[in-house]
Amino acid sequence: MRKLGLLLLLLSAAGLPFSCAPSKPSTDADSPSYVTTGETSEGFQLLDRRPLEPSETWPDGVAGYRFKYLSDGLEIVGYLFKPASPDALLPLLIFNRGGGPSFGCLDGKTLDNQAFLCSRGFVVLASMYRGSCGGDGSDEFGGADVDDVVNLVSLGRALPTVDPDRVVMLGYSRGGMMTFLAAKRGVHLRAAATVGAPTDLLETYRSIDSWFHRMGLRYLVGDPDENPRKYRARSAVCWPGEIKVPLLILHGEDDNKIGVNQAGRLAAELRALGTPHKLVVLQGGDHTLDSHREERDRLILEWFHKHLPPGSNPLR
Repeated sequence: MRKLGLLLLLLSAAGLPFSCAPSKPSTDADSPSYVTTGETSEGFQLLDRRPLEPSETWPDGVAGYRFKYLSDGLEIVGYLFKPASPDALLPLLIFNRGGGPSFGCLDGKTLDNQAFLCSRGFVVLASMYRGSCGGDGSDEFGGADVDDVVNLVSLGRALPTVDPDRVVMLGYSRGGMMTFLAAKRGVHLRAAATVGAPTDLLETYRSIDSWFHRMGLRYLVGDPDENPRKYRARSAVCWPGEIKVPLLILHGEDDNKIGVNQAGRLAAELRALGTPHKLVVLQGGDHTLDSHREERDRLILEWFHKHLPPGSNPLR
């Protein structure tokens, strides 16, 4: 017992969350099985592209599409928003959704938000991830499905209306975790932003009140007692040095799904490393900050435009 107490004291002194401490020497099996070469060349073609019916809230001049693309040989569902008549190459915004395989498919509210972001000068691409919303494969909640985000970046950079050197990424909830993992993979981003993102998946699991939701996470990732390395591999607080992109962390003070302390812990690690970042906790804010929609969107757009270089390239 005294030895265990000493171990906990040393971990605390080192600033390392206990959930990040490996229970055995790390091996290649401790990480998800996807390739780690950064961006791939697969999936440059939009398959089965179908136009979306604009809602009354879409800004003028925005066109939306539902499509499929290839990722690791699987057909994945995605969404594309672009100006109907662009006159120059535009930055690419990758939108990473929250939710799991049975919920999280984009609803009208989220599609409206992507149309709004597009109207502010971006081509917007969003992946539904494998095993979800009509796509092939199985959702791994931050495992091989990260390939679907990486491959979407490659697809987006090849679009004729996109400036391939100006790419940003935005993730909500689980999508924030996907954003951290894409940065860990070495995807070249000018900036990233997350909203209500889990940074410690083991803490997230332990704080879930719903037995149903806890079983869902066990199904997707595994039993945390039997597979702690899978939870560490999905927890940005365990590898903050892998995040080298300027990062905006937004969190609601009243988030009842992901504790605001998780945002603070990652920000503290990034501050110690000297990584460019900004933490904003909005008083009374909910999980996705829909309660502060205008302020949330303003902060995100200001962050992206601050870190994007100017673009003046004509259309290809």
